[in-house]
Amino acid sequence: MSIYTSYYAGTIKGEAVSISLYPPKRFQGRHLSLFAPTPELLKWWKSSVKDATAQQEYKRQFREILDSRQQLIDLWVRKQLSASADITLCCFEKTGDFCHRYQVGEEVVQAYLPEQWGGEINAAQKPQLQIIPGGKAIYPPQVKSLIEKCHESAFPVQCDRLPCGYYRVSLHGEDLGDWSELGILGVLSGLQEFYRGRLLPGLAAVGSG
Repeated sequence: MSIYTSYYAGTIKGEAVSISLYPPKRFQGRHLSLFAPTPELLKWWKSSVKDATAQQEYKRQFREILDSRQQLIDLWVRKQLSASADITLCCFEKTGDFCHRYQVGEEVVQAYLPEQWGGEINAAQKPQLQIIPGGKAIYPPQVKSLIEKCHESAFPVQCDRLPCGYYRVSLHGEDLGDWSELGILGVLSGLQEFYRGRLLPGLAAVGSG
């Protein structure tokens, strides 16, 4: 069994399961309100400026909602362990747009059912990084090896997976851009040479040391 995320008009694998507050009128699948935002949170979001700060606040509030439903989530997780059919958790926003389904995928499916996680179906590249209980990150072998080499060379690079499957790379708090898996391999392989001219003198000194 695999659990995917997608949007209603996108590709669906297995059974479509709505996790929006209100599913489309003609939607014929199941509606799982367990993973839907509250009316209050949805109203707040629609009235916000929808910038990065608002997105972070939305995620904080939605995390509290998920925490309040933890017992029900535990029951749902146990049920999925014995399920055999694929399902796709659906909402309205297109792939790449801000949506709470990514948070459900990361904080519920990946955290409790990492082996069943199938990723966002319509992403240009299937997510490779998984988050398992305890916050441990699992990277593809080549990426993991290069990250370790960067750290050994005094470049404590940080790679965070985005909902679209790309990696957001930062070094000493400096944003080094968003990269596909192929792109990040090149970036990490030549990190010192590629970024030496862009880094602040102090950061470059740390790296060369």
